[in-house]
Amino acid sequence: AIPLFPQPLPRGTPHPSNPTEYRGTTVPDYPVLEPTPEQIERRQPCCGIGLGWFLFIIGFFLASIPWYVGVVMLVCIKHDHKERIGLVCCTIAAILSLIVAVVGGTCA
Repeated sequence: AIPLFPQPLPRGTPHPSNPTEYRGTTVPDYPVLEPTPEQIERRQPCCGIGLGWFLFIIGFFLASIPWYVGVVMLVCIKHDHKERIGLVCCTIAAILSLIVAVVGGTCA
């Protein structure tokens, strides 16, 4: 069976002498995992709302071209998990604007 909690360090393993060096709660005989620089959350671009939401808002003013840029970013570029919602909204808006353009072009 796989344990669901951290296992204590084996006997003889050096124990950190100064627990104030570590963030959070320290427990004797258990390792403390520090976040790596990749795991630390970074600040969102574009005034903190993220690039996806920025493209979504700007798409209303610039004839939906930023929405198509958001679709390309969602499909082709590796992005932050926080950007996904805004980019999906760009995709939905781009599809709806394409439908409106096709229906409006055929009805005239």
